[in-house]
Amino acid sequence: MSNIEIRDVGEQDFERIVELNLAEVAHTSTMSIMDLARLDAISAYHRVIMVGDIIAGFLLAMGPKSRYINENYAWFKVHYPSYMYIDRIVLDAEYQGKQLGQLLYRDLFSWAQEQNVNHVVCEYNVIPPNLPSAKFHQRLGFNEVGFQWLPLSKNCTAILTADEEINVKTHKKVSMQCCDLSHR
Repeated sequence: MSNIEIRDVGEQDFERIVELNLAEVAHTSTMSIMDLARLDAISAYHRVIMVGDIIAGFLLAMGPKSRYINENYAWFKVHYPSYMYIDRIVLDAEYQGKQLGQLLYRDLFSWAQEQNVNHVVCEYNVIPPNLPSAKFHQRLGFNEVGFQWLPLSKNCTAILTADEEINVKTHKKVSMQCCDLSHR
């Protein structure tokens, strides 16, 4: 595949990014154009990967001092003094499996190191399982550094810690992942 470019997101990209996100909402969370504008404003890194003139995907990450309110981001804030938190990466189904996600991550890794940030963190579901994400992150050097149980819906607010209290119909188990860039 040729003619690939990674560039910063502009407001003109928002509609396409929301469309891409909607196609993968089972693995991300819903996001309107207004939500995206808010996330973009507080993000540290927000870039798209272009194939020719088509936006094939995007990656959105928050820095350690972001005003982001999210259970997973808050977990990392307790455990790491400095990190880049990957809020979401989405690729158009047509471009999945073509190493574009890996290119976006490598770009983020380089950018994070330029900012003197050595930890890139993210999470993915282990219950229900997201095996493609698990394999992808393992290949890129991510390791599990913890987990938490989170509610599946906004109606259920309890974050659980004891396995015996878990109801998989109301909660999901999230693997907290870290890639230490200081060893690269």
